[in-house]
Amino acid sequence: GSGFAVGFGVMMAVAAAVMVAGGARRLTEAAEVLVPVVSGAYILLCVAALVLRWEAVAGAFGMILRGAFEPAAVTGGVVGSAAVALRIGVSRGTFTNEAGMGTAAIAHGSAEGVHPAEQGELGIMEVFLDTMVICTLTALVILTSGVTIPYGHTAGSELTAAALAECFGPWVRAALSGCLVLFALATILGWSFYAGRCAEFLFGRINWKWFGLCQGAAVFGGLYLGTGTVWTLAEIFNGLMAIPNLIAVLMLTGEVRQLTGRLEMCYNRSHRT
Repeated sequence: GSGFAVGFGVMMAVAAAVMVAGGARRLTEAAEVLVPVVSGAYILLCVAALVLRWEAVAGAFGMILRGAFEPAAVTGGVVGSAAVALRIGVSRGTFTNEAGMGTAAIAHGSAEGVHPAEQGELGIMEVFLDTMVICTLTALVILTSGVTIPYGHTAGSELTAAALAECFGPWVRAALSGCLVLFALATILGWSFYAGRCAEFLFGRINWKWFGLCQGAAVFGGLYLGTGTVWTLAEIFNGLMAIPNLIAVLMLTGEVRQLTGRLEMCYNRSHRT
């Protein structure tokens, strides 16, 4: 009900405000704990579901390939279905792994004692694990479960919950809800870290306690936004971030080549010795 939603929103807002108020170090420490634990639990749950439905996995891969190269087969032949599939796929993929937006570079740039090229390789692996592993596992679980997929309509976490419930029973909905809550909290903390670093760059030293209160208020305000509005805002601001970042990436191509070349030389010397 609405009372539960408000109470839950207050709880998330308070948790975010307290953690953000602790400063950048507390944010990174919290994320280091939350992300691996929740990701590992979710991956194990998906793998177990696929083991139970292993006979349908090959057919699910076939459905993915047909949907990729024949989008009209899934969208019902809607005019411009290929363009629609491409737009939604790119926007959702960007929202999932942040590739090209420049935000992840803020976190990787805070690492100490690591060569920039090595840190970049970790960033590549991060995108691979997020999109190719976690997202693919989610898609396979849904496609092998036999649940009805509302093609052409927005489907949220309830579709994944229904698919996993087909394999393990109703209890899994509560477990998945817990994972999603922790995922959401980790995401809020991550973006709070990005916002704080950007604020420090623009305005100098900031008061993390006041910044935490602002973030908590923003989290609570998000409770009253519809899902469609959230997706639209995410797509707009992701695009606005990606444009200057991709231009900067092109301009820094030469420096990236130099750094990776130096790292390769170091590797070669270490192997010879």
